Amino acid sequence: MRAVFAALAGGVFGAGLLISGMIDTLKVQGFLDFFGAWDATLAFVMGGAILPMAVAWQVAARRAGPVLGGAFPTKPAQIVGADLIAGSVMFGMGWALVGLCPGPALASIGFGGWGGVVFLCAMTAGIFIAPYVQTRLGWHAPNDDKRTAMDIRALTPSYAVSPQIDLADLTAIKAAGFTTVIDNRPDGEIPPHLHGRQMQAAAQALGLDFVINPVISGGLTTENITAQAAAVAASTGPVFAYCASGNRCSVVWALMSAGTRPTEDLIGIPARFGYNLEHLRGQLEAKATKI
Repeated sequence: MRAVFAALAGGVFGAGLLISGMIDTLKVQGFLDFFGAWDATLAFVMGGAILPMAVAWQVAARRAGPVLGGAFPTKPAQIVGADLIAGSVMFGMGWALVGLCPGPALASIGFGGWGGVVFLCAMTAGIFIAPYVQTRLGWHAPNDDKRTAMDIRALTPSYAVSPQIDLADLTAIKAAGFTTVIDNRPDGEIPPHLHGRQMQAAAQALGLDFVINPVISGGLTTENITAQAAAVAASTGPVFAYCASGNRCSVVWALMSAGTRPTEDLIGIPARFGYNLEHLRGQLEAKATKI
């Protein structure tokens, strides 16, 4: 049923793109031509997308999970930095030059749009090439925190979170008494030398258990929560989890602990370290009620 409704939702989305003119490259270019013959009609498409999404977030906050199973995605971090601005400008330039962005490009393929095929091939190539270019130039990958020292933030005596760690930090983690390390960060966000397999090999050489459980920002799944809970239950001692900032590790901890601790603790404890989980209150309370 999830696959059926996913196909249905995708079909409705694609039809909306077609009807609204989002796959018409000339219309899109007209919308982005602010200093020429500006066509403002696509602004209504943007508004029409934002309104139901805002309602959806409010509904999700009051439910334990989706009707068809899985988990609601967490809201993306509202961080505006130089990389976000630069990436947005580059995305806008490409959108204006071609008149396509990923969704409309996919929709255009169904109608024989070879331009969309070329666009998607180029975009896919860029996705794979970008991390290597960033590494060669010494740039930080998206969301890669600039951190000068490991920062252990204990949510409980047996579970701590941290921003991204380095290979050299593993020795200190073991010395601090932790027996299990959980990597909640996808490899696509970080340089190759910090990828999960490299960290896992170094941790195991020190006698640490290492669990790779990547949580995509805004794409947390039930499987992520289940895997984290299983790793914690199987650990012979305190658990150390890390991601970009520690926020995703805290979100997973709160959701897997719902019903075993008061909701106020699940929100208040991470808040001491700057992690705002207030948007999860409805899900936490609903999940605790089910348990």
